[in-house]
Amino acid sequence: MSDMSYPTKEKSQFMNVQGGEKKVMKKILSVALSTAMAFSMFASVAFGETAQATPQQAFDALAAKGILNGYPDGQAHLEKDLTRAEFAKIVTKLFGLTEVTGKLSYKDKGYKATNWAVPYIEAVTAANLMQGKDTVKGIFDYNGKVTVEEVAAVLFRALKLEQPTTTDNSASVWAKGYAQAVINAGLVAQTTNFKANATRSLVVSTAYAVDQMSVKPTLTVASAEAVSPTSVVVTFSDKTTQTVALTTALVEGVETTISFKHLEKDYTAKVTLAAPKVISAEAPNAKQLVVKFNRAIDAESVISDSKLIADVIKVVTVSGQTVTAAGSSASLNTTGTELTITFNANEYDYLKGQYTIVVSDEVKTTSGTAVAAYTTLISVADVTAPTVKAINSVAKTTTNKVYVQFSEPVKPAGIIASVNGVAASVYRESADTFSLTAGTLNSGTTYDVSLTNVSDFASNVASPIKTTVAVVSDTAAPTIVSITPVSDQYVNVKFNKKVSYESFSGNVGLLRADGDKIGNMNVVTKEDSDTIKLQVPSNFSFPDSGTFTGTLQFGATVRDTLGNTLGTALSQQVSLTKDSTAPSVASATYGSKGLVITFNEDIAFLNSGATIRVINNATGTYVTGLDFSVHTEKGAKLTYTNVRGLSGDYTLRIDKDLVKDMSKAGNKSAATTVVVTAATTTSSDKDRPTVTGITYAEGASEEPGFIQFSVHVEDTVGLNAATLQDSSSYTLGSKALPSGSFVLIQRTDGGAASSALKTAIAKVFVPKGGIAKTEAIEFVAFGLADTAGNVATVTDKAVLKPVLTDGVAPKLTAAVVNAGNTGLLTLTFSEKVKNVDAGDFTVLVNGSAVNVTSAYEGTGSDADKWHLTLAGYSDLNASNVNAIKVTVNKSTGIKDIAGNDVTADTEVYAK
Repeated sequence: MSDMSYPTKEKSQFMNVQGGEKKVMKKILSVALSTAMAFSMFASVAFGETAQATPQQAFDALAAKGILNGYPDGQAHLEKDLTRAEFAKIVTKLFGLTEVTGKLSYKDKGYKATNWAVPYIEAVTAANLMQGKDTVKGIFDYNGKVTVEEVAAVLFRALKLEQPTTTDNSASVWAKGYAQAVINAGLVAQTTNFKANATRSLVVSTAYAVDQMSVKPTLTVASAEAVSPTSVVVTFSDKTTQTVALTTALVEGVETTISFKHLEKDYTAKVTLAAPKVISAEAPNAKQLVVKFNRAIDAESVISDSKLIADVIKVVTVSGQTVTAAGSSASLNTTGTELTITFNANEYDYLKGQYTIVVSDEVKTTSGTAVAAYTTLISVADVTAPTVKAINSVAKTTTNKVYVQFSEPVKPAGIIASVNGVAASVYRESADTFSLTAGTLNSGTTYDVSLTNVSDFASNVASPIKTTVAVVSDTAAPTIVSITPVSDQYVNVKFNKKVSYESFSGNVGLLRADGDKIGNMNVVTKEDSDTIKLQVPSNFSFPDSGTFTGTLQFGATVRDTLGNTLGTALSQQVSLTKDSTAPSVASATYGSKGLVITFNEDIAFLNSGATIRVINNATGTYVTGLDFSVHTEKGAKLTYTNVRGLSGDYTLRIDKDLVKDMSKAGNKSAATTVVVTAATTTSSDKDRPTVTGITYAEGASEEPGFIQFSVHVEDTVGLNAATLQDSSSYTLGSKALPSGSFVLIQRTDGGAASSALKTAIAKVFVPKGGIAKTEAIEFVAFGLADTAGNVATVTDKAVLKPVLTDGVAPKLTAAVVNAGNTGLLTLTFSEKVKNVDAGDFTVLVNGSAVNVTSAYEGTGSDADKWHLTLAGYSDLNASNVNAIKVTVNKSTGIKDIAGNDVTADTEVYAK
């Protein structure tokens, strides 16, 4: 039951609204009550905790609606306290109250009809929302200040919140219930000083939140795409995006409706988690390839030590410049959905020409699902010169470094740079980022920067670049963002910026809870970074409880890369729990990288003589001749790169003590077994299949309604039939085959159905309706591969350029009254037609059939159009002509130039 009591005369600022509400109050409640349940959402907005809109932005939005005004100096002055008159106007405007004139209910000095505040004060009085501060003397006190607890009372009554049974806030006794109710509703933070005056900032933000709840979203959801089972990227109508984290994982292939908030509004979107696939592969410049996926990718499946793993993604030269993909620099974006490969073997390793991009199914998502194999053909002709993307310089007081990031990788040699006219040395930091070392540069100062002879790898040279750089001053000490234990003897310390790893050596102590120092932490990280990995001292041991709680003490001289130090010693609590659990095998896979065994935690290899035996599940016998002499270990993965020749299902019997974990005790692995499937045989076959020729004969297709290309292909070991049958392995006019195309394979090697396919004809059928006009058009077979993944080179025998005949039926598309002669009805077809006769059409005028007396082809601007004259109508724009419909009859001789019959029964309206 709501408490509708209100303060005594001395403390009364607002009228009790118990019973007998007026119509206007009902209007307010109809708006307010509809949003009551959602108020917790904008509580942070109202009181600045995680605001989507700043107080100034809120003020600007409300001012634009006439709800608020600035001061005479044009400023919002959000820092000022709000007066009762100002509050009365906000309440009036916000809830759409009717301003009241011709009435003076109060006796304040200056309270007269010319006072700007009177219509608003009378409005809130009439609505029973506010009344005088002194009802006996009739004083409203319009220049008096509004307190937070008074604002809370208005919200309590307007929203009809429930009176809480207990209170814990700073409000006056009369307002504690109101204050607690709005706290419980999420409107006001409990720590707020309710007795304090309400600032304009506080009330403006609250009013903005209320106003926004009644505004329908102006944005709409344009698309929603799942990049992982628990992450969806939503794109809005203004092309902005938001990543929505889901608490319940999506199920692949099942459409699911998700709900989320964006800019303080509620939205829903339907999303289906698609099977992992490649969306596109394209070259933004001559030095880089960007492969986009529809799901987040496991970096370790494509990248090793920042390099592209061999054979996971192939770039096969069809024509033009050859590049080396394996070992090139590779990186994923923050969402894990875009892989950027930078070809950096040498200066001459760049893209120019046509390439077949092959992405293997060894690429895995973060959830371990294989990405479907993908092949596409790209053409690269980079003719755009590089530009400066970003330039910056940061210093404590002075520096000699300026960092320039270009729009693409550029050649490291030959760049000439100067800063304020002084020659600067140029150093390559990364493919697209260079540092300029100049003289002394002072923080807070802007300098001119000149760059000439900047060339990309396609030899596009930028025009001389003249820009400026402002040296930003950074004198702030680094701060710790987080401390995260890694196993039971390592911790990662993350800072808000890059720090000097050398400054941590001997400078971080580990203390027990009683303050006794155990020793100094060892620094594992060996390069400047924002995250430093530390290891417990060698004499550290766990207490009997297995849990250690102590303190990391950072010395005052720990510094960032600019030299800013902590200044004073800093202590941070740390807890470590003893790890006594042995590492276990999570999975085993086999592919181009060899045999990969993945454990449930990071491991180190033990030279214990432990062996791995491989059992062929089909025969039950051990596989001999496997080379386990070479291994690599990284994180939780143990890889035997020389294990080759597996095909089928196997069971691995792994001896104990093969690896140990990274714990203080170094727990050793136990004996175990694990199943591995080697579905793809790693082959020594490096020879590409060959396209020996393509034939095409007009009218000789084996499938009615289709044209046919016959692609003859062979391989000495075995063709990959799936690539032959994949219509995306072929292009027509540099585009994908028209919809409805398909491929049939005819085996020509005479082998048994179970034997390797060595020679074949891929019969490519393209619907005649996919050929829009008669012309010579190039057909290319570019994606044909063998079972080892080698892709055929596109030679002249893999390209055919026949003259294809238009197979698209013409269609009547429009009819209009001729602008130059209103006695003519002008028809437009989808293409040029012939054999048009007056009897080919049925024309209805005002619903009645009329005779077509003539039909003739237009000239000049009406070329390729046809004019009809109708019996009895010399002016088709006359007032008595209301509707004209034209229908193409079924029996007609109309054809296009290629001889395709016109589409019959097509109806169009002229008016």
